[in-house]
Amino acid sequence: MTRFVLFDLDGTLIDTLNLYVRAVVQTLQATGHNLLSLEEVLALRLNSEPRLMAHFYPPDEVEGAHRRFLENYRGLHASYFDGVYPGVDGLLTSLRSRGFKLGIVSGKSRGAWAITREHIRLGAFDTLVFDDDVSAPKPDSEGLVKAMSNLSASPSDTIYVGDSVGDLEAATAAGVSFFAALWSKSESETLAFEQAAAGIGPYAGVDHPGEVERLLQEVRT
Repeated sequence: MTRFVLFDLDGTLIDTLNLYVRAVVQTLQATGHNLLSLEEVLALRLNSEPRLMAHFYPPDEVEGAHRRFLENYRGLHASYFDGVYPGVDGLLTSLRSRGFKLGIVSGKSRGAWAITREHIRLGAFDTLVFDDDVSAPKPDSEGLVKAMSNLSASPSDTIYVGDSVGDLEAATAAGVSFFAALWSKSESETLAFEQAAAGIGPYAGVDHPGEVERLLQEVRT
């Protein structure tokens, strides 16, 4: 019986895509890197800001580059953070009231989360696993395994909700059931996800946060 629900963060609970890309571009452009487009940023498929910075800077410059990214992320937040997805607050409140233990497993850094957390109220989570806490990012299963260990959960009673193919790959590797958060995607993005996800592992596509609760009820019974 499912008792634990783990969530990805960006693109699943909160809409940070515009903010993230602008902060990355601003950080890179300041030191002469001309990575300008959304497509180029997304094509890197690097989960966290430090790992992204490591793609462009030598090891002794990554920490400073990440610090500049966080400064830009904070400075741009008020203008480009697009908020919590509609229906997410209600979903989290309802799941807590029904006794589910909730967690976040995200490729975001704790530094970026601390900035965004100042602007939202998602409530308390029973475990939080960020990129700082793992040696291998998604699609590796380390983050999910760590979260389950923190909760004394097992794969059979855990669901992971995420928006990316990397999230699905991590869930499949961890033996955890996966709900695909399609509410953040356009029709073409959903189609691209479905095509990329084919053959990786089973999942349930979810068009609105409210459907998560219905699907959990089906899984529980």
